[in-house]
Amino acid sequence: MASTVVFDLDKVLLGGDASTLFLHGRLRQAPGRLLLLLLAAPLLVPGAMLPQLRPLAARVMTRIAVGGRRESDVEAVASAFGEALTRKPEAAVADAIACVREHQRTGDVVVVATGCEETLARGFLAAIGLGDLDVVGSTGALWPPRVRRAMGEVKVALLTERGYPPPWPAAYSDSPSDLPLFAGTPRPVLVNADEKAARQVERTLGRRPETRTWR
Repeated sequence: MASTVVFDLDKVLLGGDASTLFLHGRLRQAPGRLLLLLLAAPLLVPGAMLPQLRPLAARVMTRIAVGGRRESDVEAVASAFGEALTRKPEAAVADAIACVREHQRTGDVVVVATGCEETLARGFLAAIGLGDLDVVGSTGALWPPRVRRAMGEVKVALLTERGYPPPWPAAYSDSPSDLPLFAGTPRPVLVNADEKAARQVERTLGRRPETRTWR
């Protein structure tokens, strides 16, 4: 059975914030959607500020920005990211993409586990040529009401539910907030983080993480 390697998304594969990059691309494609988003802002902005509601706010924002059929959301989101990346290509972290492909060449299964809303994550990966990767992300739905935020211990639980339980040969993240993820691997890799973050991981795990600087 193939080994499963886990990658975070924001600040690892994506240099920046997924929602911001998506909106830049989508509003260039469809400027008229801005009015709808502004009308929804009194609900979307407070939701985005509350961590437990953030996935739901991101999902509603995506639906409003995209419109059309829900079934085509990933394709539409990928198109918007593609538009944004023509103006900000560095947002697709080349070193991280190369690392993913190297793991695939050696036979590993790569899964992206992220606090980012899952549709946004899937669309970004499709835009950078990694649409074949499975994604375990945050989810939100108005009906039936449901929000699950893939952070900390919940991220590990969601990976296990999807059939990717620890231990993992390697896990890549930019933040000590993924300490539960790092605890499930003999090879925690801290990406683009400072020495303070590396020491925090070391204190908790009892071993220093591998560190990478990616661009």
